[in-house]
Amino acid sequence: MKLGKTAIAIFSALALLAAGAAFAQPPTDVNLAWDAASSTLSVTAKHPVNDGTKHYIMAMYVSGGGKQLLAKEYGSQQSAETFSDSVKLDGAAPGMKIKVELVCNIMGNAEKEITLK
Repeated sequence: MKLGKTAIAIFSALALLAAGAAFAQPPTDVNLAWDAASSTLSVTAKHPVNDGTKHYIMAMYVSGGGKQLLAKEYGSQQSAETFSDSVKLDGAAPGMKIKVELVCNIMGNAEKEITLK
């Protein structure tokens, strides 16, 4: 009888953990904007969260010209609906194809590319 209650308690705990992951959503609708005058890339994405300290975009990777240009880590998300950040990319040039990857700390990622003008 005691083993049965323990098994039920373990199963319930696992079900709650799985349910939390089920409500997690990866980032979507990534938008990139390039400001050539300041060499700044602005990145936004939909990423709805209930608690931005527990569920957030944990990393942004930017690559271009065959190399990684930027790797930035985050510990929280400021908005309950969206992720946004602007980063300076020294050495980026017109015609360069830039790829951005956003990684959620719970589940999933999203990628987007832009050709700089």
